[in-house]
Amino acid sequence: MKVGIAITLGTLLLAAGVRGLGAQDASDEETVYAVIGGESITSRDVRLLAAEALDGLEHARLRFEADSRKQEHEIVQDTLNGMITDRVLRMESEARGVTVDDLLASEVESGVLEPSESEIQNVYQANLQQLINLPRAEGLARVRQFLVQQSYDVALVDYVEGLRETFGVESRFGPYRVDVETAGYPSRGPEDAPVVMVEFSDFECPYCRQTLPVLEAIEDAYAGQIRFVYRQFPLTDIHPRAQKAAEASLCADDQGEFWAMHDLLFAEPIELEVASLKIKAEALGLDRQAFDACLDSGKYSERVAGEIREGFSLGINGTPTVIINGRPLTGAQPYEAYATVIEEELARPAGSRPE
Repeated sequence: MKVGIAITLGTLLLAAGVRGLGAQDASDEETVYAVIGGESITSRDVRLLAAEALDGLEHARLRFEADSRKQEHEIVQDTLNGMITDRVLRMESEARGVTVDDLLASEVESGVLEPSESEIQNVYQANLQQLINLPRAEGLARVRQFLVQQSYDVALVDYVEGLRETFGVESRFGPYRVDVETAGYPSRGPEDAPVVMVEFSDFECPYCRQTLPVLEAIEDAYAGQIRFVYRQFPLTDIHPRAQKAAEASLCADDQGEFWAMHDLLFAEPIELEVASLKIKAEALGLDRQAFDACLDSGKYSERVAGEIREGFSLGINGTPTVIINGRPLTGAQPYEAYATVIEEELARPAGSRPE
């Protein structure tokens, strides 16, 4: 019932008094929103009851702004690539004394492969749900058209890539990056490493656990070249024990054992209740009294909430998300995905790397 009330109040306040939640509430003064039988309902009262809904609204705003920045980057990048493609095709066609259409016909269309009947059938069966309302013949025709277009697109990309090399194209528009804070968070590796990997993770997330050995292999392969930073991003809506597990890792960090607790939490993902967290602390040889006091007091609850807010402001929607020199990779990625980005970053001149 409280959640429903909070959402209703949040909606009404946004509709009728957004300004009241803004500048006035930024001060230490409380605003009286209503008086009933001589008793006041203040801004503090309302915000406390509406906290969950307002937090959700703030997270949605942060995600929207982050998504907008990323989409802007993608639009500019796609437009730039299109301009480069048009330019090199025109330059090549002029050098050969033919039209661009003739150039594409001879160099790209001629290399397009006709899909086999078995290939068409296989793709048709794999996408039957999307084609179920079409007559079979029309569905097969659409699959064939799709495969032909796919072959053309691949041939065009390969051809244009060759022209970019021929004409010495130098694109100075870099990949999408975000500015993520790393100072003061658990880390390992050289402080001056050319590559900084920041993982936003959740101790109750199975995909984070799946990614752990991959990230460890990356750290081993690039030892001395990577600084690895851990950031908290518990998905509390679906992982109810993740918040306290995150706090437990920071309480362990107070005693210099963050990574030991980190490894133990992922090794025993089912045992994340508060009582189990305290047993883990004892197993690691931590001062139980200090650890228990830290965990029970919620010492790091606000810090974890702040990391969640920062994650949303960076466009993070799920875990694990690994940010390599500002370049986000979301989900359980294979070793090659991380290695490719790392190699690209190592190949950049030192002065051009993000600080």
